[in-house]
Amino acid sequence: MKYKLVIFDLDGTILNTIGDLWSSCNYALEIKGLPSVTIEQVKSYIGNGIKNLMQLASKNRGNVEELLDDFKFHYQKNYNALTKPYDGIEDVFAFCKEKGIFIGVLTNKVEEIARKLVEEHFPKIMTFVYGEVTGRPRKPDPTFLLKLISAYGLSKDEVLYIGDSEVDIKTCKQAKIDGLFVSYGYRKKEELLKETSWVVDHPKEIIQYLGED
Repeated sequence: MKYKLVIFDLDGTILNTIGDLWSSCNYALEIKGLPSVTIEQVKSYIGNGIKNLMQLASKNRGNVEELLDDFKFHYQKNYNALTKPYDGIEDVFAFCKEKGIFIGVLTNKVEEIARKLVEEHFPKIMTFVYGEVTGRPRKPDPTFLLKLISAYGLSKDEVLYIGDSEVDIKTCKQAKIDGLFVSYGYRKKEELLKETSWVVDHPKEIIQYLGED
């Protein structure tokens, strides 16, 4: 196989987390008397971390740090109320295991929550789960991704990153590694195709792509 390591984004790629994110976002807005947002709006705001999500959702009205605190308070208790794996994604993991491909997660989601979600939905499957922690560069900054690849003793052409947003596309371009992007997540296919031609519509197509090596 060409790839020895496949790294996945989390939100919109392996887990459909939108219901819980939307609920917590509107909880924080309601507390501050601000207008609520739709699920489609939240989808378009996701990708650059929670602070960016709340800035966009609030249209920079109110104190973003207070909104962030209210979001975190609600999300800590409800992060897995509606969240579910995408149909077929576990087949991708099984294929990778069968072929001896290591798999892991690199996300802009807060690392503590990302680890909990992965362990609850995909126990003992991922080689690693890295998320947002203070002081670590977030995607699309490629610094941490490149350190990760180096730590595993791999060359760039042995690694594939799979995500669902323009943030993930930019990350791959800046890191100069191969990327594959899914249209079943939080970005419409036509948006992704403006940035890349490597777009799939279903997890089974990820298996097909990997099997072509």
